[in-house]
Order: sequence, then structure tokens, then C-alpha cells
Amino acid sequence: MRKLELLRPDWPAPGTILAASTTRGGGCSKEEFAGLNMALHVGDMENSVRRNRELAAGAFAPDADYQWLQQVHGSKPAIVFQAGEAPEADSLITSTPGMVLCVLTADCLPIFVCNRAGNEAAIIHAGWRGMSAGIIENTLTTMQSEPKDLLIWLGPAILSCHYETGDDVRESFLDRATDTHEKKQLDSAFTPLEKPGKYHTNLTQIARIKLFRLGAKTISGGTHCTHCDATRFYSHRRDGPCGRMANLICINKVS
Repeated sequence: MRKLELLRPDWPAPGTILAASTTRGGGCSKEEFAGLNMALHVGDMENSVRRNRELAAGAFAPDADYQWLQQVHGSKPAIVFQAGEAPEADSLITSTPGMVLCVLTADCLPIFVCNRAGNEAAIIHAGWRGMSAGIIENTLTTMQSEPKDLLIWLGPAILSCHYETGDDVRESFLDRATDTHEKKQLDSAFTPLEKPGKYHTNLTQIARIKLFRLGAKTISGGTHCTHCDATRFYSHRRDGPCGRMANLICINKVS
């Protein structure tokens, strides 16, 4: 079994913020889920996933409470004050120290958010459907902090080199653009392929366009491709049935 590895964001977050993405390294799942699969809903053995979550928690924040989501590729954020049942939503927001916000991904874009004061944090599950529907906008406008005071890191996701979509995806973004300038910006995230109606699609570029339009100033990350790196990451586009990484953010308790 490979050593458990956490991918830590390279961002200027304050010391009160803990954040990481799990990788496939470590863990006890087998076959198509081999490694540190963190998802209970993909067909893996439950006892393996529970053990994987224990291992990841021990490496990330062993004394914290973990808050999970029922992710539906929608536009709804959930504000949480204490860990409990998984809400049906696609982002989590908290100002409660000692609670880890968790999002599962295997190609979708996880977006880590905290404020400069280190007393508010969020995590966003941003696939194309959720981004088109407004999950980024709804999360940032629900947070107490002003967008200009937020720090953002774009975690591991499928990058444009391997992300092929059709006219339906492109049009879903262009139809919801707020003005001509944003429409032109969003269109630049779709590179036409030789096949008619097909594009290489840049999710991280779309996220940046939306975040900057909302007033965010400090955005980093967006360099790890889940499809390209089969050793470190699960990828549904590459493998079909597979495990999931967990993307974790927490406000540290003050001792």
C-alpha cells in the first residue's frame, strides 16, 4: 500500500485555515477503487471507505468533525454551524472552528475559499452543470465576507487537455452570461475541435471568469489535471467507475 498523500494548496491562506485534497495514495480500497477512495456512493465496500476516511482524518485533522454533502450538480449552497446530516447542496460555508467541510470529486472542480481573516471558509463542488446554474455566484453572495477579501484555490480537476464537451455545454454558459463582455470571455474557454459541435472546455478558466466578475482578487491553483495523472487522482472520464478524492477545508480551533 502506497503512503497516504495529501495535496496542500499553494495559496496565501492565514494560519487558522487548514486545507487539502486527498489523492489515491494510501487507503485500502481495491480493484477500480484502488487506493484512498473517500466515497460511499460509488459501489466500493463500505468498511473500506470508512477506514479510508479514518486514515485521511488522522493525517488532516484528527480531532475535527467532518461535514459531508449530498452533491447534486446544482446551485444551492448550505451554511453549516455544526456537523450533522449531509445536506443536499453543492457547497458548504461555515464560520465554525473545528469543522471540516468536505466535497468529493473525480473530475469536477473543487473550489477552496477562505477570507483573509481566517474566520470564514467554504468549499464548492463545481462541475459544468453547477457552474452554469450559478453555484459559484450563490456561494460567494451567501458568504459574510466581501469577495475582495476572499482567497481562492482551484483544486485538482479535469483540465481542457482532456475535457471534451458539446454545443449544449457551451450554450448553457453563453445563454446565462450577464453581458456581451462576459459572453465573449466565456466563449474563449471553449476551443473548437475538428468534430462539429465539440470543444475542449476549460473549467478552471470559466471559474476564474466568474470569480473575478464577482470581485475576487486572489485566485491560485488550477494546475492539477485528474485525467492526466492516474497515479495520484481518480478520473471518471478516464476510468468510468472509480473512487473519489475528498477536498477538505477547516478553520482551526484556537487552543
